[in-house]
Amino acid sequence: MKKVIKLIFLVYAFIFSIEIIKRTSLFLAPNIKSFLVEGLTPLKAVAVGWFTTSIVQSSSAVGSIAAAFAGNNLLTLQKAVFILIGASIGTSITALAISLITVAKKRRDFRHGFEIGLCYVIYGIFIGAIVFFLEYFFKVFSRLSLSITPTISEKISFLRLPNFVEIITAPIIDFLFVNGNKFLLMGLAILILIFTLKYLGKAMIEVLGGEEKARKFVNKHFDSKYKTYLIGTIMTAIVFSSSITIGLLVPLAVARLINLKKAIPFILGARLGTSTDIFLASIILGNPTAMAVAIAYFLFGFMGTLIFLPNTDFLFNVTKYSSKKLIHISRKKAFYVLMAFVLIPLAMVIFT
Repeated sequence: MKKVIKLIFLVYAFIFSIEIIKRTSLFLAPNIKSFLVEGLTPLKAVAVGWFTTSIVQSSSAVGSIAAAFAGNNLLTLQKAVFILIGASIGTSITALAISLITVAKKRRDFRHGFEIGLCYVIYGIFIGAIVFFLEYFFKVFSRLSLSITPTISEKISFLRLPNFVEIITAPIIDFLFVNGNKFLLMGLAILILIFTLKYLGKAMIEVLGGEEKARKFVNKHFDSKYKTYLIGTIMTAIVFSSSITIGLLVPLAVARLINLKKAIPFILGARLGTSTDIFLASIILGNPTAMAVAIAYFLFGFMGTLIFLPNTDFLFNVTKYSSKKLIHISRKKAFYVLMAFVLIPLAMVIFT
């Protein structure tokens, strides 16, 4: 019962934070719109999404904030798409970090764990480059997501979630809005959102039986490429975090219970499943542009599936070559890779 109550509290905190961000961003629009519209080039938007996600370790938080800002006309849909490109790259930092702290007796075992995170990075960079090209020159994802949005909105309109959200959050938010500083309130909401998404997936795992049970389930059912992909998609959709589900693979790889080739379909599925929480945020926001942001993020993962699921050997070969030939991976070099992963987008933010 305690685990269920904890989960309910975290879900409420997620809804609460999204609602505050929506209301404060609308109120503060004149103060921050000029910066977001004039100062954010496509490349800088990618860098902002990448760096911010690397720091907070949650593409869901960054994506939800981007959806809220786009829904309140603080960001154009296209700039939100560029931020999501960066977020989809930055989210892979968690698996890299987990590989660094996972105990491995042999260098080869450490390399197997590190390659899970490295593969996610390589996949994110490939997809990010493709999406950036298609969006920058042809606006493929912003236009496609806008065309799909009316159909999706009609399908979920029966939920009437925004009305429900107002009922459970309005009393507290109204009080805070009247008596609090709006900038501080937005900052608090962002912190709550990051905190919530950090622990929401773990709370869901606990309710479902615990991390060890989840690992045994994953290991047992990695017997088919498409089945593995489906498990990765569903598990990540349930726990709202690809960082958690892909992080589960690292100790399994270090212990030689799975190999990279079997893990790749799971990684592809997890990338698709991680769009669930941005969809939930967009439903809470109740805005067509916010929904379009969520659809665009889903389309990234869907395109990745179409390209790489039939060609998992390509990701496997590139990852192995990068790990063994280019980097000659060791724990020390892995730390340098992790630092570079954070410093590269920071440099892009500063100098572009």
